[in-house]
Amino acid sequence: MTKEHDLQNEIRLHVSREQLGTLFRANVGQGWAGKVQRMHLTPDTNTILLVNPRPFSTGLPVGFPDLFGFVPVTITPDMVGQEIAVFAAVEVKQKTGRVSAKQRDMMAFLQKHGARAGVARSVDDAARILSGEGVADALSK
Repeated sequence: MTKEHDLQNEIRLHVSREQLGTLFRANVGQGWAGKVQRMHLTPDTNTILLVNPRPFSTGLPVGFPDLFGFVPVTITPDMVGQEIAVFAAVEVKQKTGRVSAKQRDMMAFLQKHGARAGVARSVDDAARILSGEGVADALSK
């Protein structure tokens, strides 16, 4: 079974190769902040002693999709020939992966505001989402 990370990369490469749009990986992380009391950095061991450590999270809101970006759309007639960027978001799941309530809510919110957003379990799902076909269907998976 394809790992989600591998599927995300396949989707990004396909979208780029087929010029369907532009997608970026949404990264989040967690770390520690505090006053560095002692640091011991050697080729074998890297140790930092933090005083009054406190955790922090960085990144995007809970439920934000794995991939985000835009799809170019040509507008007519008052903007003939010009392209605009339509926000696009793809939540990538394995065939049996579960979509959380927060992820479902985020996709619904983005769709409500005109984004092309949905859940992709394959490269073809992602292409349908970016093209505007099957966006609502992609959410129900």
